[in-house]
Amino acid sequence: MISYINAGGPILYVLIGLSIVSLGIILERTYCFVNNRSYVNAEFKKKIKILLIDGKYKEAIEFSKTEKGVIGKTITKFLTRYCETKDFKNSDELLREIELEEMDILEKNTYLLGIIAYTAPMIGLLGTVTGMIQAFGKIAISGTGDPNAIAGGISQALLTTAGGLIIAIPSIITYNIFNKKIEKMGLEVEKIATFIVNIVKR
Repeated sequence: MISYINAGGPILYVLIGLSIVSLGIILERTYCFVNNRSYVNAEFKKKIKILLIDGKYKEAIEFSKTEKGVIGKTITKFLTRYCETKDFKNSDELLREIELEEMDILEKNTYLLGIIAYTAPMIGLLGTVTGMIQAFGKIAISGTGDPNAIAGGISQALLTTAGGLIIAIPSIITYNIFNKKIEKMGLEVEKIATFIVNIVKR
């Protein structure tokens, strides 16, 4: 393994660094999504509706804390701030502000994964180009009679290309999966938020 890394040259070390960052983001985001459900069960909606219709906002706040994750935090923050202001007219704006705050938690570092996914192949290609330049430079000096003279450059070219693709493929897959989950959670937050605002405005 060490011999392959050394053969890949400095570009491969850059790719190894990117792979470590990518893996760290994937593990951290996976943990985040596991701890944030992408749906609200019917029992929760039924209970919160009864409490809000009865005007039991403090009880509703305490009950909303039992719903873990982004959706539960959004509801809790909204009801807490609403109880402070009692502003019916601006409840939509208040809820939207809280939604954006909480959705930032889900989107944290995801953009970095996207950057790595799309730049890793380019960096690998850069290693390919520099490796081929090195190989052709040795050919110019020693000719084509000695294959060992150009093997190092070609090896570097192939290893960096492979390294860039190895990093990019799982990064692109997880990036798109995470974005889909964020979109799904965003829609669920919108649904429950609209549900609560409509009850509060009655």
